[in-house]
Order: sequence, then C-alpha cells, then structure tokens
Amino acid sequence: MRTRLDNSTLASIVSVVLLAGTTESALPGQRGQYCDQTNYSAQQITDAVNNSPLRDDLKATSCSLGGLGRFESGGNKGVYNGSCCTGIFQLNKRNISDYANTTPQGYGCMSLQDQTNAWANLTNAGYNSPAVRQLASMSTFDGQKVDASFIGACIQLGTGNCQKMLNSGHCSGFSDINGTTICDMANNARALADPNCQNGQAVCGPSGPGDFPSSTGVAANPPTAASANVIVGSKNV
Repeated sequence: MRTRLDNSTLASIVSVVLLAGTTESALPGQRGQYCDQTNYSAQQITDAVNNSPLRDDLKATSCSLGGLGRFESGGNKGVYNGSCCTGIFQLNKRNISDYANTTPQGYGCMSLQDQTNAWANLTNAGYNSPAVRQLASMSTFDGQKVDASFIGACIQLGTGNCQKMLNSGHCSGFSDINGTTICDMANNARALADPNCQNGQAVCGPSGPGDFPSSTGVAANPPTAASANVIVGSKNV
C-alpha cells in the first residue's frame, strides 16, 4: 500500500534533503562548497604553479599567480561561485571538462596541485590566442606592467574580452558584470601575492630591472638560460 504525503510533509522532506546535500555539493544559483574547505596561502598556490606544466616565461612572475588564486577563491579549492565556476582559479564547467576531465564536483575535490595543473594547461592553450600574444609582446599596457598576473587575468576573463580591452587601448575597454576589469584583476593578484615570495633568482614583484635582484646588479647575477627573457641563437649574434 502506498502512503500519500500531504504538501506540508513533502515540503519538509525536500528541505531536509536539500540541507543535507549542501555539505558536499552546491545547488545551481547558490554559492556552495565541494568537499573540504581550504585556505591555501598565496605562497602555497605559487608553489603549485611552479610545480605545474605552466609555461616557464609565466612562472618567472609566478608570485603574482599565487595572488591570483587568492583573489579568485580565497584559497578555497572546493568553492563554487554560484553561477559558473569552481576551484582555486575558478574554472567554468566547460574548461573543467576539457582540461580536468571531470565534473565541477569532482574538480572541487581534487588536490591543489591537480587543480593547478588543469588551470596551467588551460592557460598554456590560451597563450596562443592573438589577444594574449599581443599583450605578452608589450612591457606595459595603459600604464600597467604586463606580467604573469596580467596575462593570467586576460585569459581568466576571456581572450575575446581581452581583445576588446586591447583594441580600446585602455583598461576600461572591458569589465565583467561586477565591474571588474582585467587590469583590476591583475592589480588584486599582485596585491595578494606573498610579499616574501621568490621564484629562483627572480624576485616576484617590481623589485628591479628584469625582476632580478637589483642590489647585486643584473650583470653580476644573471638569470639562467631557461628563465631569461631574451634567448639569442649563434646565428643572431
């Protein structure tokens, strides 16, 4: 015999089920949490970036990318923003499927390193877009230094939107629904980087010419061949 539930009883059961589900999953339209909540520091995120397959030229200023992770997620790898994106670097569902081969729920439960590896592969792919190549060829844009955080923000907010900004010649050429520009995101990433962060010989942040220690002089403390900005072949000398 099947018992029929009245509307109030059914509503109570549904409420209990939904409340129970929010501890391990996020509901559409609501900010949620997948698996454990974390609070990774900018330095921990930078370390994951340096251990990822990200391009070496972007790793040269990877301290700002630790700040980018803090800006995007507050260091919480399981956070879902309620509309599109999950994880330390807030990948959307399509990119999670393409670069992590999983669902947002699965991605939110991945390790920091695995999430960062997926983001790095996405960023490497985005680097080949015309907008990113144009931006990467500049030393500054609208008065801002072009570094890994700027390029990362260009890719994060969409290379098509980044191209709109470049075409305008100003940071205000594009902003998202919250009014955040690509330049804003890059600035926040730099501000949230660990102030003591260092990446090999390179000091992350505007400490001196070429981002290398200025106290001893670049000539006395040259970068390694792998991290140098300019590599000249024998036929070019």
